[in-house]
This record gives sequence, structure tokens and C-alpha cells, in this order.
Amino acid sequence: SVVGLNGNVLGLHLGGFTPFNYEVTDLLREGENSLIIKVDNKRMLEAVPTVNSDWWNYGGITRSVYLVHTPETFIRDYCVQLKKGTSDTISGWIQLDGSRAEQDVKVEIPEAGIVIAARTDAAGRAEFEFKAVKRKKPMISLWSPESPKLYDVIVSAETDSVKDRIGFRTIETRGTELLLNGQPIFCKGISIHEESLRGKGGRSCGEENAREILGLAKELGCNFVRLAHYPHDEAMVRVADEMGILVWDEIPVYWTIQFDNPDTYANAEQQLTDMVARDHNRASVI
Repeated sequence: SVVGLNGNVLGLHLGGFTPFNYEVTDLLREGENSLIIKVDNKRMLEAVPTVNSDWWNYGGITRSVYLVHTPETFIRDYCVQLKKGTSDTISGWIQLDGSRAEQDVKVEIPEAGIVIAARTDAAGRAEFEFKAVKRKKPMISLWSPESPKLYDVIVSAETDSVKDRIGFRTIETRGTELLLNGQPIFCKGISIHEESLRGKGGRSCGEENAREILGLAKELGCNFVRLAHYPHDEAMVRVADEMGILVWDEIPVYWTIQFDNPDTYANAEQQLTDMVARDHNRASVI
């Protein structure tokens, strides 16, 4: 897609399934503004996805478009998860964007009584680590399909604050076993395409459709879904968090992708990076 505002080209984004944004503060006018979005779903041999396919790649704008208002210095991104290799230590980072890079920041999980304080550096980044144990008891309950516990998490700085709902779990392998929270788990699942149900047609987007599709998976006895063959709407992984469904998240790289083509490889790598950036706080994504 190519995005233009008031006669200025903001940029080109490859991959029609993940969020992207542009800074428009200095380009906005009082009164009316002209926003143009050009989208193209043509398949090309060197593209991602390529020409081989067994699914319909819809054209047009298939995700929401927002004008987002932020403070001059805002929280661009954050990660709040269990530290790898532990089940009782919360770690992560906060990234600010703007002129006031150095600020006091904190992560709060009110239900668990957790407050983690840090200070960002000259690049606007702060890393943190917190042992979530009190009187030798864990302060948080682990997320699982049987008990998909989510916590309200508040990430704040001096100039901005954001809220999220996050679950905490560990995922690792031991030989051929998949371990969730240290215990072997057997995944029972199906592959899902982002198609509206009951003859509605078109892309399935939004929380209501996600609940309907994942509800059918639960009726089948699934604890796991593959979101094939591309990143689905963000509502799918957020609802999977709530419903306790493990998720296989992927980008459209399969069959005849030209990985030896540097531009193709860079496109695939960027799509993967975009997907990870969107979903890295989701407990369901394993």
C-alpha cells in the first residue's frame, strides 16, 4: 500500500496484514485534509505471498484506518512477559518516542499488587526485571487453556500511559515434548482462514467474528489453532488470549518463495518483524 496526505507521499508498506503508521503532525491542515490510500493485491513471483496459492488474497482495505493522537513524547512500544527460563520473574522493556527521551516510567499490575519502576535512557528505552514472589508465594497465576488468566497491565511514563490485558506463561521444548508452564501439552487444533462465516463473505475482522470462529474451534475440542497463511486481524489473537486457545501465528511464506532474492527475503523478514512487534505480549501465541 502507498499512503498520501495532502499531496505528500507518506510511505510504502509491503504486506497487507500487519499494522503500520506514519507521523503526520506537520502535514495536517486546519479544516479539510485529503488522505489517499492505494492498495494492490496483485500476486507476483517474487512477492510474499507468491503466485502459488490455495486461498483468496482479498484486495481493498481489509483493516481499520485510524488517526491516532498521542502526546509529543509517547509510549511507542513495550514488552511485559515472564523472563525466559523462569515462571516467577516478570521482565521486559519500555520504548518512548519524542523529545523527552529520559523519563521515570513504571509498570503496574494492580490485581497482583505489582509496581515496577524504571527510568528511560537517552534513547528513550528502559529495561526492567521483577521477582513476582511475596512471602514465598507467586504473585501471579499462570495462563493456560484450562485457566486463561489475564491481568490488567498499566504502562506509564511522565507524559503518557497505556493499558493492556496480558497473560503470563512459559513455553519451551524438551526433546519432542512441548511444555507449557513446565508441563507437557498435547495440541489439538485446526487451521483457520480469515473468512467470514455463514455466507457473509469477505475478510473476517473484529472481535465478534473472532469469538464466533474461535468458539467453533472450542466446540470441536481444540486447544490450538493455526492462523493460516498470514497474520489474522489482531482481534483473533486477543480473543484467543481470553478464550485460552494456543496460536500458531505465521506470515505467507510457503511453497515457491524466492528466498535467494534479496528483496524477497527482506520483504518476508519485515513482515515477520511486523507480526512479532504486534503480538509479542500475547500469551496465546506460542
